[in-house]
Amino acid sequence: METLNNNASRRPLTLSVLALIAVNLLPIGGVLFFDWSVFDVLLLFWAENLIIGAFNVARMVTLLKREKRRNMFFLIPFFCFHYGMFTLVHLIFLLAMFAPDNGESSRSGTLLWPLLGLVVSHGLSFFQNFIGQQEYKHISEQQLMSDPYGRIVIMHITILAGGFVIMQLGEPVYALVLLVALKIVIDVAMHLRSHRRRQHREQVARNIANPEQASRDPAFRGWDDFDEEDQK
Repeated sequence: METLNNNASRRPLTLSVLALIAVNLLPIGGVLFFDWSVFDVLLLFWAENLIIGAFNVARMVTLLKREKRRNMFFLIPFFCFHYGMFTLVHLIFLLAMFAPDNGESSRSGTLLWPLLGLVVSHGLSFFQNFIGQQEYKHISEQQLMSDPYGRIVIMHITILAGGFVIMQLGEPVYALVLLVALKIVIDVAMHLRSHRRRQHREQVARNIANPEQASRDPAFRGWDDFDEEDQK
């Protein structure tokens, strides 16, 4: 039964990862068929931050409604203000470093479909994992507040550095494709890491609630070995 439950919990995560990869492949189409520049690619990646922030607010609202965490009345507006300022500074930096001379992206109209795809991808993860797998029951306020920032700092320092190098190279197509591929690798790794951490917290919570079951958990068998050695 435990194996069946584990397989069932992995299935939505696999679907969300596949959707994440598929949506992140769309910018490669933009580069190959619509002549996207490094600015177009980075602008799309920045816009994804807004989508992530919106779904993080949705997670907070879920905690407020389903878990009755009243501190969300304070944390929601605080997060909106702080995260909004954070992404605004990020946008200013992006425009200053990568925007073309006319100040606009000549391919901005082609960003709509990839943006909609990102909304669908993050929405799938939200409804299948956070709601469907009831991740909201085991997430802390601190984790909820810090998750979006961790993604931005790790991913976008890497991506912006790569974008700067590509500009110096004259924005060759192969380099732009490699930049998108790098983003996919980082995105999937962070997505899996985030959900595995949440699954670990869920397992710890279940073990605390059911100590007898925890004693049969392979992760805790090592303690029995220590006890046997002490008795000897």
